[in-house]
Amino acid sequence: MSVIVNDWWKTKRKEVEKMVGKRFQHSSPMQTSKIKKIILKSVVNSAITNKQFLENTEKLIQQIGQGQKPARIHAHKSVIAFKLREGTPIGCKLTLRREKAWNFLFNLINLSLPQKRSFHGLPTQSFDQQGNYNLGIDNLNIFPETAYNLTFKNQGCQVTIVFTSRSSEENQYFLELLNFPFQG
Repeated sequence: MSVIVNDWWKTKRKEVEKMVGKRFQHSSPMQTSKIKKIILKSVVNSAITNKQFLENTEKLIQQIGQGQKPARIHAHKSVIAFKLREGTPIGCKLTLRREKAWNFLFNLINLSLPQKRSFHGLPTQSFDQQGNYNLGIDNLNIFPETAYNLTFKNQGCQVTIVFTSRSSEENQYFLELLNFPFQG
């Protein structure tokens, strides 16, 4: 059995940034695209009626985020049809930066996404206008660090990888060098 060693923060990060700078002919290393932060966001519909679901989701996001405590998300507007009031906690959000962001990305690419059932890769069209990559994970059980007793049906999260560059072509090449599992 081979052991997976995560040395991305020390070695892979600099290597990928150099290769992106060469391909896109940047005159300065500061022009090269870098990962600024990774945001994990989970909204719990059942949090309105049962606070335990929200607390379990916070614990899960904290485990996935290597121990960093997530911030609660509160409702901005009241919606009577959903029995939702302004200011009610409905989810949580976690921002990973620097080494924690790279560790999360390593775990996502090498450990978590390959465990997804019938996984055929991620779409390349998920870049927004600012050049950030967005993906939705519909089942938090794909992460090896999650406790099964904390999860419930249809619990997922939104992952946003924020880059310093606004060029989605450059950011896609950056992720391809990290062996990001794109379709095709």
